[in-house]
Amino acid sequence: MSIKVLITDGMAENGLEVLKKHPEFEVDHRKSVDASELKKIIGSYQAIVIRSATTLTKEILENATEMKLIVRAGAGVDNIDVEYATERKIPVMNTASANSLAAAEQTIALMFAMLRFLPQAAMSLKDGKWDRKTYTGYEVTGKTLSVIGLGNIGRIVCEKAMGLGMNVIGYDPMIQSADTLPESLKKNPESFQLVTNLDDAFKKADILTVHVPKNEKTTNLINSESLSKMQKGSWVINVARGGIVNEKDVMEACDSGQLSGAAFDVYDPEPPQFPNPLFTHPKVVCAPHLGASTHEAQTRVASTAAEQMVGFFKREEKTGVINLK
Repeated sequence: MSIKVLITDGMAENGLEVLKKHPEFEVDHRKSVDASELKKIIGSYQAIVIRSATTLTKEILENATEMKLIVRAGAGVDNIDVEYATERKIPVMNTASANSLAAAEQTIALMFAMLRFLPQAAMSLKDGKWDRKTYTGYEVTGKTLSVIGLGNIGRIVCEKAMGLGMNVIGYDPMIQSADTLPESLKKNPESFQLVTNLDDAFKKADILTVHVPKNEKTTNLINSESLSKMQKGSWVINVARGGIVNEKDVMEACDSGQLSGAAFDVYDPEPPQFPNPLFTHPKVVCAPHLGASTHEAQTRVASTAAEQMVGFFKREEKTGVINLK
């Protein structure tokens, strides 16, 4: 039996090689597919592999009459109508941990860039200026980092921040006891503290970073009200999903001095609209959703997605399936 697979946002060669070893997979590998075309062609495929550039709405999935599996090559599934897929009994699979390290490292990179004003200083030099005074920065050692969301990415951020000599506070509504956390966090009570009240994560933070999925509860989680609970002169980072942190409220907090600065890797919407005042704000550091964009992460994501798909169709395995357990 032939299994027609549509890959809409490209896949690293190592993942394609995994699928090539199994002749029953007939792979249509594309770098991009716009929504109107996808709606027309999706009915011909039994499996689809997408990344963040493709959105599977109910309208599109209604045409996926032969679909047996949806694979999100990455962690977030907010670009998939999972509820409708579940209603249709279509399993939705992700590769939750394959790009966690890359996203965590991007968080740390943005933290340093934000506190040391590296992008602004680099642009100053490119403009022919030698300005050391304006870009006097801050050290991370001894600062308190609040990490909201203690999944794969959040936990790695905690561990790396502790290694930098930071005091780390963790919050996750699903975790009420540190007993369920990795040893690397439990055995360092002098460096890591779990809080069970979100306000504590806001009030104690010098720097706050979010690593939660985007849903009804987390959309606009960081807004003017929550920012007002933070210490004056604190900092905010969003490498999770656009819309979890309210961009307008952050800019206003930077203007008022409530925040010293912010860093964004994700936006609402994506691609963002141009011109965008966020990208030119002097206290904000921005990157174009590069959290998972490392060569190593792309390789891990591709092989993980391909292996999970093979396991699903050939051995009825449900590794990575987030619905229909």
